[in-house]
Amino acid sequence: MMSDVLFEILTRTTLETMDTCKVVSKELKELINDPWFMQTYSLKTQNIFGYFVQTVKGNHHLSQFVPINPTLNVQNNISMQCFEDDLKILASCSQGILCCRKYENRSYQYYVCKPSTSQLVALPSPRKPGQLFERVALTVLKSKPFHYQIVRFSDYHYSSSGQDSYICEVFDSKLWTWRQSKNLVMEQCTIFGHQPSACIGGIVYWLTNKNSILTFDSTTETHSEFSTPTAELSNDEGYEKKQIMEYNGKLGFSCEYKSEKLLLWELEDRRNCKWKIKNVVEIDNDEKRLIGCSLADMALMIGYRLQVYKHSGLYFPMDIFPFRTNWEPVNLKGDEITGM
Repeated sequence: MMSDVLFEILTRTTLETMDTCKVVSKELKELINDPWFMQTYSLKTQNIFGYFVQTVKGNHHLSQFVPINPTLNVQNNISMQCFEDDLKILASCSQGILCCRKYENRSYQYYVCKPSTSQLVALPSPRKPGQLFERVALTVLKSKPFHYQIVRFSDYHYSSSGQDSYICEVFDSKLWTWRQSKNLVMEQCTIFGHQPSACIGGIVYWLTNKNSILTFDSTTETHSEFSTPTAELSNDEGYEKKQIMEYNGKLGFSCEYKSEKLLLWELEDRRNCKWKIKNVVEIDNDEKRLIGCSLADMALMIGYRLQVYKHSGLYFPMDIFPFRTNWEPVNLKGDEITGM
């Protein structure tokens, strides 16, 4: 059984050390991923866990931060209001930075930012900015020195061979430039789900309309595709509102069943497409919540967005981005000195 001393140490450590502890033992991983631990950790370290909720109002994008512990009252400190108006969030990552886009001067400008430290840096323009179809992922490859990568799919084309082709571009913060990677070729009429990607261990995941999940390996820049757990069912009628997310350091997949319960799976083996059911939670449709769950159950909240949405105060919320951060400045641009 874990000692009180070790628990006290863990609740006061850095985010980076906490992530390292997750791979030390199964016991530590289960403890750190427990919602109660996350709330205690957030209170003692002031590191923040929560969600950015985004909507559109009058052709303008609005966002609101919702912490897992509303008593911390950090909404005013963690917000997009310290930056320029009408920034659309495209992607988030576990290191507290966001990739955003804004339409200005008849073109689209892309940014990376860290809301907790009010850092905002403009990026070079990709090949074809602001396409009607665009999916973006943001992944941190290394925290010290800070090194991140942005993956962007855009501008798909139908072909006579029965396949679709998407342009794949990669931005590397060390090189400070976009470069085109190998195009993604998929079965015709394959569409990415309108939801953020999930980034785990350098692998980026997107859900498609074909009951499949697309992956992009940031190291090898290769693509692959595998089935969701509901694709294996003989009849998946009634399984709806499918979502993917990070869950205990692995890929999670959730969906509602007949609006009565939320089911959550964990990907145990990607090569063999082996999924394991991890949780089944009843839905209270009157109160718009998962019974017995709080905002700290982040994977479940991504699956059942209404419980987060009602805390945001936004009308007709559209997107939700999981988010965690500390209060330390990071080097967002090349070799520039951190902490402006």
